[in-house]
Amino acid sequence: TYENNDRITGVPYDLIPSERTRLGKEMLSGFRYMRMAMGLWFRGMTDDRKNLVERYPGQVSTLLQLIEDAGVEGISMEYWSPAPYWKSNNHFVNGTLKQYDEAFLEEFSDALVRDLQYMEQQGFKVCTWGLQNEPRYEEVEGYSHCHYKPENYVKTFRAVAPKIRAANPKIEIIVDTNDGNVGAYAMELKKPENQDLLQYVDAWVYHRIGDDSNAVMDRCDNYLEGSLDKPIYQNEYEYFFEQVDSTTEQWRMVNTAQSIMNWMTFVGSQKWYWLHALKPASESGNKGFSFGFYRQPFDTADRGMPDLKPGYFTYNWSNYNGVAGFLKHMPWNSVRYQVDEANKQHNYRIMAWKKPDGKFVIALTNRSDEWYEYRIALDKERTFAGYRYDRDNLNVELSVQNNRSELTVPVKPWSIEFWVEQ
Repeated sequence: TYENNDRITGVPYDLIPSERTRLGKEMLSGFRYMRMAMGLWFRGMTDDRKNLVERYPGQVSTLLQLIEDAGVEGISMEYWSPAPYWKSNNHFVNGTLKQYDEAFLEEFSDALVRDLQYMEQQGFKVCTWGLQNEPRYEEVEGYSHCHYKPENYVKTFRAVAPKIRAANPKIEIIVDTNDGNVGAYAMELKKPENQDLLQYVDAWVYHRIGDDSNAVMDRCDNYLEGSLDKPIYQNEYEYFFEQVDSTTEQWRMVNTAQSIMNWMTFVGSQKWYWLHALKPASESGNKGFSFGFYRQPFDTADRGMPDLKPGYFTYNWSNYNGVAGFLKHMPWNSVRYQVDEANKQHNYRIMAWKKPDGKFVIALTNRSDEWYEYRIALDKERTFAGYRYDRDNLNVELSVQNNRSELTVPVKPWSIEFWVEQ
């Protein structure tokens, strides 16, 4: 019902304490941000139904503990829906705002600032803030949503964004989450009468769920068009049912790595988000959604996972392994270095970066059935150690290439390698 009388379930709530710790310290270690779905999973309400608070006692404390265990810097606080008082249908699911006149939006914007202050007072570091997840859809079946026409989105943004900036000038404010700088909401913001609001746009954000990594590589000029030199990134990636049916686990694993690499290489993205850490075992029919599955305490069905006990989780390796190498070998604040490629190829991607300690890392992929050899000219003699990731293996140690001015690296089919300077 999304009126908070349905069963409480979710992560980390459904996990036993030791599995909550394992989730944070093992699976999520290395991630920098956690998306906080306001009005979706975080949807408790104040008595006047104007503001969002924790839904049940302990929701905040378990989330904060997960963040601490994982070493996450902070949250991306994004609305799926504001509190029902403000909605045209008085409900979390669908609808839009009741009004868009100045007086209403003044009151509404104050409420959103109170939401921000509540989260900060609870102990969350809010790094990013978004007015609405996927605002373009008029209706979304089954879960919280609020629709904005472009002109109403901008009216609301005009009322809210300056107050969010004043409340915490360090917060990154994002726009759209569908089509970033080329979508209808960006076009409305760029109109002459609205350009004063562009000072509050810190990044344009896309959702390109399950895209073939070729797409951002081939259409990078389209993504960059009209960016106004503001950062661009995608913050929702997984694979839908039809994408799982039409591809293999090996392809998806390498494609995920290439998506990260191509967004950063061709669009200059400094961030890239996967969507779900865990999904219930009851949803295991689609292996494209998450890094793993957990069994809810009330779930007694076999689900093809007879050994998975209630309150425990297991990995979905084909998804996790595509990201794991970056979590281990790309520390925060690494700086990407441009690689000159004589021939940019879809199935064989390369990206290099320098870690904060000054050492280089080179990531290589092979999204094909045949071995592929890379020859990489370096600026001087350096020593690198290799580590391989594939569908079934993590961080397999390879050879060490000592004092080389050129690396020669044969990469196994359907694998990702990280060559780390020693």
